[in-house]
Amino acid sequence: MPEAKNTKPSKIGGYTPTQELGSGAMGKLWLCHDKSLDRMVVVKQMQQDIEDSDVNIRRFMQEGNILAHLNHPAITKPYALWKEKDGKLSLSMEFVHGLTLRQILDKVKQPPLWVIEAILHEILCALGEAHRKGIVHRDLKPANIMIDNDGRIHLLDFGIAHTESPLSFSKGEQAERLTQTGAILGTVTYMSPEQTVGEEASPASDLFAVGIIACEMLMGQNLFRGTSFSDTMQRIQKLKVTEKAFSKELPSRLKKLIVKLLNKDPRKRPLTAFDAAEQLSMVMRNLPRDMVPYMASWILAIKDSIKQKTESIDETLFMNPPTYPSHFKSYFFKGAAIGAILAGIISFILVHFISK
Repeated sequence: MPEAKNTKPSKIGGYTPTQELGSGAMGKLWLCHDKSLDRMVVVKQMQQDIEDSDVNIRRFMQEGNILAHLNHPAITKPYALWKEKDGKLSLSMEFVHGLTLRQILDKVKQPPLWVIEAILHEILCALGEAHRKGIVHRDLKPANIMIDNDGRIHLLDFGIAHTESPLSFSKGEQAERLTQTGAILGTVTYMSPEQTVGEEASPASDLFAVGIIACEMLMGQNLFRGTSFSDTMQRIQKLKVTEKAFSKELPSRLKKLIVKLLNKDPRKRPLTAFDAAEQLSMVMRNLPRDMVPYMASWILAIKDSIKQKTESIDETLFMNPPTYPSHFKSYFFKGAAIGAILAGIISFILVHFISK
């Protein structure tokens, strides 16, 4: 008897499934208990209806190998990749307990500026690590970004990522090209202009997606989302976002960075994700270096609001990070004060000698 679609398996590998979390691009996601280490893990099992495709099998295996070759706190850690007795491919991964950015934006359309900056900076740093290894995510969107209960930000789902790196598979094979020229992969509302016309995605394509996400958080809406698929494609290809589109209160450096991320020409976007992160760090220089405690209290306030079904967030449940004076401003005022004192002394000496 074939297994019913909604039946929970008794075992997946050495894990005990507790609930189905949903379906990703390549398969079902199960929350499982790892009895050997008494921890929860997520297991992705390849969908039965796509198992016959050699390309899909290789893509599924490639996701596990990509994750295994990345080492960044914001990128999900894999535990094991194996084939079940019935032939199903399974991938076990770190369990991240929190809320996706999509869930957050459905509740809070415009998060506080410090939250936006913290999310963007961590995602850019994670992308920098991926791009350094020759990996392009290709499906950046709020649903693939998560903030866990401890306030840490995670970049999820490398299911359709592209790599030029020689990542070794379990049988000694190398990662290979799995995308045909002209194919469009990813979520169109967060896609770069070059992807919409079937060109190959590059690290610069991921940066454009970061720009769209930044706009959505700052403005409370995705400016590129149209009334239809074709309308959205047209907006991505033609809609030009300038600094005037943003609030006057936003830091000028932040506006310039986002406009640069959203440049239609990939060559005119920031050189690398690390470069963009460095530019953003200059905007954040008056915030604490460790934003995790503040993000943790904020995300728990969001979860409480969702649980209580309240329209607004109780601001007493979280603490805003302290802000520190800019070193540049501090040095400027100190220099100006010292200069004024020296000028006064020199003027006094000159007047004293001239009067003699």
